[in-house]
Amino acid sequence: MKKVLFYTLLFFALINIAGCRKSIDPTGDLVINARDGVGASLVGKTVYLYDNKYDFGNFLYSETQVTNNSGQVRFGYLTPAVYYFECDFVNTHGDVITISGSGNVFEGNETTVTLMP
Repeated sequence: MKKVLFYTLLFFALINIAGCRKSIDPTGDLVINARDGVGASLVGKTVYLYDNKYDFGNFLYSETQVTNNSGQVRFGYLTPAVYYFECDFVNTHGDVITISGSGNVFEGNETTVTLMP
């Protein structure tokens, strides 16, 4: 009786181990490096994130972040999709420059984009 119970438990343990799947994070991250025209980091600038092209065209941003000392922001835990973003800065001539772009976020991955004029 003990042998039958032992082998039954062993059988179910092996089935559970064989059936284990590695969990994939259903979201992704978008890292944006904001740079000016000569490649210098844009520090302390607001980056606007848009969920789709319609929202981008109508200035309906979903989230904002301020760039760190490296000119970088990270938008985490995003649903996989194409995201649009923009950032404004004042150039050396005193003109306000708006730089924009897009990036495709994939499940379980980090997408890095450099944003320059």
